[in-house]
Amino acid sequence: MRRMNRTFKCCGCGHCCLKLPDAFNGCVSDADLERWRRLGRTDLLARVETLDLGPGNRLHTAWLDPETGDDVERCPWLLDRVDQQGYLCGIDDIKPDHCRDYPEHRQHAEATGCPGYQGNRPTDIKQRPQRGKD
Repeated sequence: MRRMNRTFKCCGCGHCCLKLPDAFNGCVSDADLERWRRLGRTDLLARVETLDLGPGNRLHTAWLDPETGDDVERCPWLLDRVDQQGYLCGIDDIKPDHCRDYPEHRQHAEATGCPGYQGNRPTDIKQRPQRGKD
């Protein structure tokens, strides 16, 4: 069962998807793959590579460029908001489990730079990270 965190609220700054490599070059679960197969989401499945590491040990790496097989430099599902005041997740309802579970708790958010807890929000979301810039 997923945890319900009533004090965390995503502010749409995009930090997790832009700055945390395991968000856009991480792994997805067997449950993620099964959910996407059931929904016919070949667009998502095309960006996952399954590595067989031995009996019963598989690793599903995401997100790859489906044409080249190379790792991407940012999450391909991260969308700019129309008002340019942050970002939205293009696959929010079916995003990977590790994205759903981020951050695990307040200390995890603070350690990774997530401003989603009250009192820890950016003062001006307009000054969001630019694409391709650190």
